[in-house]
Amino acid sequence: MNTKIEERLTVRPAKDRSAAKDRSTDDAETNPQRPRWPLLAVAAVLVIAAAAMYVVNHRHDSLADSADDARTTGVAHVEELLSYDYRDIEHELEIERDWLTKGFMESYTPLISDTFGPEAEKAKLITEANAVASGVESSSRDHVELLVFVNVAVQQGGSKTPQITGSRLHVDLDEVDGDWLISAIDPI
Repeated sequence: MNTKIEERLTVRPAKDRSAAKDRSTDDAETNPQRPRWPLLAVAAVLVIAAAAMYVVNHRHDSLADSADDARTTGVAHVEELLSYDYRDIEHELEIERDWLTKGFMESYTPLISDTFGPEAEKAKLITEANAVASGVESSSRDHVELLVFVNVAVQQGGSKTPQITGSRLHVDLDEVDGDWLISAIDPI
């Protein structure tokens, strides 16, 4: 055989690896030249990323809770606004004003007092509204848009059998001083 090949194939005894391992551990602990900042930088980045994820998730949950509160409040107020008894419309209007933004109240009040109220009294209308479904179309911290499906049972002139009609409404709510107020109701 060729001597060069024999040298390559020669099995050499293994070195004592435990001594080498001990030396490398000692070197890492006593060698000031080995930088540790990469490990610290990675740890800092992970902590910052975890904190950012917590903040984003908490904000998202808070916005979702706020939109759900607005939806619940808006649906209840829509049911009340569309439910009335011709004998008590003005009293109901006084209560309902607290649920409306100033701008919407300025357009809603004359519509009920001057137009709808007198017609309801003449026809002796009694209505009962029931929201059968609702959902949030869009939301921000202080504004929510809803889609509300409402069935309204209408009794006219002492009739025993109500007539039921369905409506789809787009409802806008604004948060004013911590309360969700209706700023618009539009039929779709």
